[in-house]
Amino acid sequence: MMALILWTLFLCCRLALGSYQNLVGHQIWKLSGKESALPGQLMTQGLLDILDHSRKLQRVRVAPQHLDRVSALLQKDGISYKILVDDLAAHIEGIENSERRRRDVSENQQICTESDCPEPLSDVYMRFNEMEWYLKQVNETYYPNVTLSSVGKSHENRDIWVLHIKSENPKARSIWIEGGIHARERISPAVAFGLIHKLLSDENVRERFDFFVAPMANPDGYEYTFMGDRMWRKNRRVNQNERSSCYGVDLNRNWDFKFGVGASSYHCSEVYMGPFPFSEPETKALSDAMLEQKDTLLMLFSLHSYGQDLLYPWGWTSTEDAPNKNELIEVGRAFADGAQEIAGHEYEVVNSAGGLYYASGATDDWALGKMGVKYVYTLELQDKGSRGFLLESEAIKPSIEEVWNGFKKALEIIG
Repeated sequence: MMALILWTLFLCCRLALGSYQNLVGHQIWKLSGKESALPGQLMTQGLLDILDHSRKLQRVRVAPQHLDRVSALLQKDGISYKILVDDLAAHIEGIENSERRRRDVSENQQICTESDCPEPLSDVYMRFNEMEWYLKQVNETYYPNVTLSSVGKSHENRDIWVLHIKSENPKARSIWIEGGIHARERISPAVAFGLIHKLLSDENVRERFDFFVAPMANPDGYEYTFMGDRMWRKNRRVNQNERSSCYGVDLNRNWDFKFGVGASSYHCSEVYMGPFPFSEPETKALSDAMLEQKDTLLMLFSLHSYGQDLLYPWGWTSTEDAPNKNELIEVGRAFADGAQEIAGHEYEVVNSAGGLYYASGATDDWALGKMGVKYVYTLELQDKGSRGFLLESEAIKPSIEEVWNGFKKALEIIG
């Protein structure tokens, strides 16, 4: 009985009841009608939040104070919408209650503690302290073949960790995996940690490449999705000036390549790019760490959600092709075929700017445009929108398995 009480308290702390209270009255709409750039313009103005950038039939989130204005603007532009979620707070509460019930009846519950965290959790989304416990245990277990480094600190003084899984081949090329740059995309770091665990048990893959994994690029924002706002996207910079006091910079618009394209200078926008390139300690730390591997870096995988798309550059333009577009597509299709082998989930290989909106100042465009990394991808993980950013933790294991299989197939082609 006491064990059950303790487990219930553990879950309540994990799932953070306050993570949805400030989303009361927020709605999710599905847009239809003519193709239009208007939703992107409204996003830069902070009037709505586009949830699935890579889909033409888009879902957007609208705050209660903007409902009437956004509705009028969309209808004037010939865009209709259907309300999918009438109250986002109640919707999230229902999902989290369902998660608790599922965990309560599970017979194989995982727990990660500071003294014993042998594998990343795959039945619940890990908190940042658990991530650190796992990384440090990996470092202690596998050193010197694995080394863990803090490459910098976040705004709230959390470490930006990079795990180096070393090849014994001194001429091995390097692969960089980035997770968690957008806070609400919890499946992203979960898959990044799953890939770490897979790499540690696969000597064949490790013999051919050096791996650098930054599994949690935005720890402040990620923790805030548990304690403050489940739909938080940006970091936790305090933006105070005469215009606003909104928090956060979109870290995937803050990189120093075509800075400002597909982004916003308005602090309250979900795609606020920051005051200048690499203004944020998180992006500055990550870019500096990547530059140290410039001579050997062959591939970048930036993990995001959602949409089940593998995106290749450029994101800043649709009129100029990446210099090795055909090779990017070939390797991308190998990934997609490998991923589909596991559970039949289809991943579409598409250009980042192939939809209605541009997006630059991002990790992928910078890696190709400034560093010359040959194979650069943004991977939009499960699902296609039925749960979106609120994907249940039971999707962690199948997501890891399909990404791992696709990842190996891609690696077979490049080396």
